[in-house]
Amino acid sequence: MIDRIRLYRAGIWAVTAPLPRNRRKALRHRLRAGLDNRRALAADLLVLSRAKSGRTWLRAMLSRLYQRRHGLPERQLIEYDNFHRQCAAVPVMSMTHGHYLDRLGRDARHGPVLKAKPVVFLLRDPRDVAVSEYFQSTRRASAHKRELYEVEQTASMFEFVVQSPLGLPAICDYLNFWHDELDGWARVYRLFYESLRADPAGELERLLAFLGQDFNADEITEAVEFTSFEALKRKERENFFHNSRLKASNVEDPDSYKVRRGKVGGYRDYFGSEEIERIDRFVSERLAPDLLARWTG
Repeated sequence: MIDRIRLYRAGIWAVTAPLPRNRRKALRHRLRAGLDNRRALAADLLVLSRAKSGRTWLRAMLSRLYQRRHGLPERQLIEYDNFHRQCAAVPVMSMTHGHYLDRLGRDARHGPVLKAKPVVFLLRDPRDVAVSEYFQSTRRASAHKRELYEVEQTASMFEFVVQSPLGLPAICDYLNFWHDELDGWARVYRLFYESLRADPAGELERLLAFLGQDFNADEITEAVEFTSFEALKRKERENFFHNSRLKASNVEDPDSYKVRRGKVGGYRDYFGSEEIERIDRFVSERLAPDLLARWTG
């Protein structure tokens, strides 16, 4: 099935390509945010997360549940409304990073509609997010994506984590902002990646209860097994889904996979003791106390 959203985004890259660099970047940000926000308004539910927080894994689990329940093709992933168009019982899901979504929430006309929707806020330790973002940006991202987010490929991993526009400062600020912002929204479920890793079936069951979805224990267990880390790694290597979300950039390079490690606290494996101390200190000073307690308590 054709992914219309990806076609729209490809069109944005194409029509803005001839513009000067700064104007091109600004327009791409605005057009992509406008597209995402229109989808959010029309969706039945929102999944909000910073990039590299486990959203693809969650997408795969939810896709598997609806595939099995409604007889949908198993090589498809949920992409906004593609499952809904095949079966009306499947909700339209807007999986968004939330660019400019807060502005939409403050709009007099659209804000009340948006804030009444169920929101799943997926959070992950910003230190692990930053390292995962480094590999995404240097091993998987296209040239126009690197330009859009001002990624410097010559930076070391430590420099990227502490200084990049996609590094720890932006990640911590994002988590702080949305953690606070969503307190004023009607129906919010905070799903922590670390809890999902520790107990995927239990966390998925609790999430589905929040969403009002009546999947049973056998269905949940099968979805978790179908999308286990090793199973998704294998599917990515084989391009099982025929989808760039889960396709290795280089099958010989394990760091080019979307499903790379998924290790909780794995950031410590890449730095020396002094660098880890600096990273931990930065997070302890920047992150909201209640969030900090979640990952350091």
